[in-house]
Amino acid sequence: MRQRGFTLIEVIVGIVTLGIALVVLSTLLFPQAPRSAEPLIQARASALGQMFINEIMSKAFDQQSNLLGGGNPCESGSNNCSSIGPDAGETRANFNDVDDYHELVEPLDSILPTAAGRFRGFDYEISVQYSDNKGQPIAGQSNFKLITVTIKAPNQQDFVFSAIRGNY
Repeated sequence: MRQRGFTLIEVIVGIVTLGIALVVLSTLLFPQAPRSAEPLIQARASALGQMFINEIMSKAFDQQSNLLGGGNPCESGSNNCSSIGPDAGETRANFNDVDDYHELVEPLDSILPTAAGRFRGFDYEISVQYSDNKGQPIAGQSNFKLITVTIKAPNQQDFVFSAIRGNY
């Protein structure tokens, strides 16, 4: 009785076929693995951006704003508004108007000490400027401020969140 096995040519054809299959897998499927984290990164960036927007929008329009209503101290041309940026001696703990957050520089882990691990590698930039009612930046003072929060994700992607705060 003859024993039957694989010939050398059959073994080589099998190795070449396996090699081609691995090349196809490595070029089509394996690069998708890092992209599987994108939805998680997007969700965390969104949560972080929304947290900043909510905090800033809860503040008064301006240092000079009448919180009881009435009066428009920041009407265009009146120059009654304070300048953009924190007022003298103000820290994030006692910010009282939206423009105090302009160019806020504070480590993220000090802002969110209990959630620092979830936002490791994230960074942020905040910009506040006067704008028209459609969010277009303007040079002078107006009854609108454009708040822009940019979240920089660990994958080098920027997520931009913006809101317009009116003087009412």
